[in-house]
This record gives sequence, C-alpha cells and structure tokens, in this order.
Amino acid sequence: MQSEDKKIITKTLELFKKYGVKSVSMDDIASVLAVSKKTLYTYFDSKDLLIEKTICYIFTEHFNKIDRILEKEMSPLQKIILIYRYGINQLITYDPAFYFELKKYHLSAHNHYETYKRTIIFDIILGLLKEAQEVEEIRQDVNLNLFCEIHLFKIDEILADPEFNTQYSTQQMLNHLVIHNLRGIVVDTSLID
Repeated sequence: MQSEDKKIITKTLELFKKYGVKSVSMDDIASVLAVSKKTLYTYFDSKDLLIEKTICYIFTEHFNKIDRILEKEMSPLQKIILIYRYGINQLITYDPAFYFELKKYHLSAHNHYETYKRTIIFDIILGLLKEAQEVEEIRQDVNLNLFCEIHLFKIDEILADPEFNTQYSTQQMLNHLVIHNLRGIVVDTSLID
C-alpha cells in the first residue's frame, strides 16, 4: 500500500470508528485530510471503494497481530485466548453503528469483512482447536466446527451492542464469551487458567 493511500485509510478509519460508516462523507474525509474532495477521488473513486480498502487494511493489521501471537511459545488454547483478548479490545473501539451500517449499506465491504472473519475463525482458531484436540487438551467427542459456529462466530455482533460492550470489562467479556466456553470442552481446565 502506498503511503498516501495508507494515510487516507488510517484517517478514514478513525472517523469510521468514531461515527460509523454512513454519517461520514467523502467531504468529511477530505476535510480531515486537508485535501480537496477531487484529490481524494484520485486515490479512491468512490466511498464504497474506500470502505472496502479500509476493511482490508483493518484485517491486514489483525492478521499481522495474530501472526505474532501464533509465533509465541505457548499452548494452542493460550493462543486462542490471546487472539480473542486482542479481538475484543479492537471491536469495542468501534462505534456500534459501524457494523450495522456496513451490513446494511455497503454489502461488498461487508462481504469482505465476513470472509476475513471466517478465515480467522474457521482457519486460524479452528486450526488451533484441532491442534489442541490432537494433543488431547480438548475432548475427542467435541465437534470443533460446531463449537466455532455456536460459540465464536457471532461474538462481533454481540460486541457491537453498546449496551453490552460498555456494561462489562474486557476481561468479563473474554471470560464469558470465550474462556468459559473453552472450559466446557477441555480435558483439564488448568490448561486455560
């Protein structure tokens, strides 16, 4: 990504986090960047494209952080907990409108979001769960794919509810959304304490 593109995307992301997607116009973005709207359109020919590129940028950053977690010398279960701690901390920094508006008004960007989310859950997290199951840290009778569908796939939607994510601490949300569910499938609960 070129430096000017990245500058535009990072400033746009700040606005989206604070105000959601719909209420931020290309005029607003141009104003914050101190450039003309015409200049902004030379980099991104539509707001939809800018939103898509912003989603790609967000997940590139997430994948970089996840890669650093995966390199750590620790159990697969501990890696899962670290990934979700990071994810929850990220998700609660966004205005709740961001997720709902993305889904309602920007289908292409929302599809990118869902694809990246599926990659994290059904490639990375499921891979770690399978690794834990292979070394007998998780019970053999657990359907890990179903576990991911039921317990992990909708966490972002739960956290998008401002009544929820402002009422509880990050640790409480991590405990109740992830750790307690993991305790139900592990052979020895001390593996995740």
